[in-house]
Amino acid sequence: MLEWLIGKLLWLYWRANRPFLVRFAPALIGPNPHNPDLAPDGRAIIRELDRLLGLMTTSVFVQAASSVLAMPLWVPRRLPYSRFWRTLLFLFVPIWSQFARIGFCFSSRAARARIVDRLFTRLGDQAAAEEELPIKSIIVIGAVKTLITGAYLDLDRTWRGLDYQRFQERPWTPPSGPDLARPGRSSASTLLIERRARLADVAAKPAGATTYLVIGSGAGGATAAYFIQKADPSARIVIVESGPLVPNDELPDHLMQAASTIYMNGGFTLSADECSTFVQARTVGGGTLVNNSVAWKPDGFWWDEVVVKRWERFGVTLDWPRLHRSYDAMLDLIHAAPVKPVVMAPMAETLRRGFVATGHDPVDVTIDTLDCIGCGRCNSGCRYASKQSMNETTLPAVVAAGGLLVPDAHVTKLALEGPPGAQVCRGAHVRDGKGVERLVEADKIVLAAGAFASTKILRRSGFSGALAGVRTVGKRFSGNMGTPVFGEFATDQYGARGIQVGYAIEMPRERMVIETAFGPPATIGMEAPQWGSAFMGLLNNYNRIAVAVPVIGANAYGTINADLSASGYTISYALDDDDWYRLTLGMKAAGKAMFAAGATRVGSSRFDATWATSPDELDAYFGAVGPLQYLKVTTAHLQGGNVLHTSAAQGVVDMEMRVHGIDRLWITDASIIPSPITVNLQMTVMALAHYAAAGIVAAI
Repeated sequence: MLEWLIGKLLWLYWRANRPFLVRFAPALIGPNPHNPDLAPDGRAIIRELDRLLGLMTTSVFVQAASSVLAMPLWVPRRLPYSRFWRTLLFLFVPIWSQFARIGFCFSSRAARARIVDRLFTRLGDQAAAEEELPIKSIIVIGAVKTLITGAYLDLDRTWRGLDYQRFQERPWTPPSGPDLARPGRSSASTLLIERRARLADVAAKPAGATTYLVIGSGAGGATAAYFIQKADPSARIVIVESGPLVPNDELPDHLMQAASTIYMNGGFTLSADECSTFVQARTVGGGTLVNNSVAWKPDGFWWDEVVVKRWERFGVTLDWPRLHRSYDAMLDLIHAAPVKPVVMAPMAETLRRGFVATGHDPVDVTIDTLDCIGCGRCNSGCRYASKQSMNETTLPAVVAAGGLLVPDAHVTKLALEGPPGAQVCRGAHVRDGKGVERLVEADKIVLAAGAFASTKILRRSGFSGALAGVRTVGKRFSGNMGTPVFGEFATDQYGARGIQVGYAIEMPRERMVIETAFGPPATIGMEAPQWGSAFMGLLNNYNRIAVAVPVIGANAYGTINADLSASGYTISYALDDDDWYRLTLGMKAAGKAMFAAGATRVGSSRFDATWATSPDELDAYFGAVGPLQYLKVTTAHLQGGNVLHTSAAQGVVDMEMRVHGIDRLWITDASIIPSPITVNLQMTVMALAHYAAAGIVAAI
């Protein structure tokens, strides 16, 4: 009720601020007198933003509107030294900014542009002072900028101005059929839509067959369900997913709409210090629906050192040959194969040459697609049904064999009975899209909602660990953390005209890979730090931009804690000094490769939006990389929180993925991974689920 009331009040506030936002948006984006399609229309942008916010859940809208509420329009030239006066100023600036918006609306276009430029410049100058503030103006203004530029860059008119193409013609037909403008519905999507079950249909447990309840439909849940059904064909398999079921032909064509509808928290879950962003899906198929198609089987160093030896140091004693065979069982299932050069963007080949010239040996990335046409919008879901996500592979197979898939089914808590340390899970309390809650009974329960959501479910169920006074749930959380490096070239690179990730550069000693990566236009709004005329200048060169993303397996660990935030839980996490050092090495390596390939300047996502204009400047440019630069450090590879360990005092699940202290409950998602694996997660999560499935079936 309180969240609903706050949402209503913020909608009133949002509407009251529309005149300001209509004028603020063009000043933020910058003018373009030479390309009418790129000239920002404030009314069209805010109309689109209204539509996107209307698609979001109430809690996500509350976060978005709160950012507008807290956004400063003025900051002083210098901050006071006194903590007392600085605290008063922190409280005063947002209040004063509400009144300053009135004057902003009546200012000339030139004056509005100067106000925005002064705001961003001063915030950049004061970045170090922001570190100690509970609400950082840099983060707030960054969130507002992402919303506005994302809405602008998702407009069809803007796509025309950028010469952005929705798809590329190929001499083959994708699974959705020959019509690339209006893809047909795949047989897998048709099956899932026609046979989707309701919560009322699955609540009661019938006699005569073992019922398995699988919570989550991503790599861990769908794979576990598939192989459990293979091992126990007479079983009743129920899969509940909190997100919607979206057939391939109805997947959003635009990234911001995808973020609004099929991502958790609108695609942006911030760490407690607001310096790291965690990206998670909330849809049937989970992260496999919106990932960038990379299917990386750890081999060589990544298997021997990063998985086996490193995990063993953290208390894991799996049957390693058996787990390695589990990877092999996944390869044919998702049609994993090296990406075809013909679907790579020209940008990927340019960067490959640059890395070779600087002494690196790029490798082809393995992807899970069938007849991919390289449209480059993997993160919105594959409208062409090429990507072999769980909703195109395992889920249809489970449903065709009698399994029951229930979308829009939110698990509020597990049904646990018995004393702490010796509990039994009888099922889960699940709420449907209409708010009706039912107990779904089962003989065996598999929790696979993802590193963040699985932890929340356990904590909401009153379970923090098997031993009294020892909390293990929500601990040892980490991820594969990355940040983009941009290169601007004098010639067209057409990064968006091909599959998102083409090549990878392996840097084993640093536990890092660098991926050649590009996304649809909205990603520029999310990642590029420029504002005003500089931002528009970047858009004018959109097809001449190349992007590489260094990704590290982080050393730092954090915790997932209950709090008073909109979601009820926060990730307390920050990279350590070694993580920043390794990211610096990766960013320098990417910058050197870009200059070697002919880039005219190289930049990062640092808030001050500066560039390096020659290779000689790279050491200085990347010399102080750290939290005070407010880089966009992001991961879609969340790991840990409920880690594997032989001891109930140090982990949540045992070597069969059974939860310590709770009978009939297993976890098969990335939350059980004890140390980040650096490379993409899907294959590893699927292999762990396959490894666990036989034991789940055999358990009494």
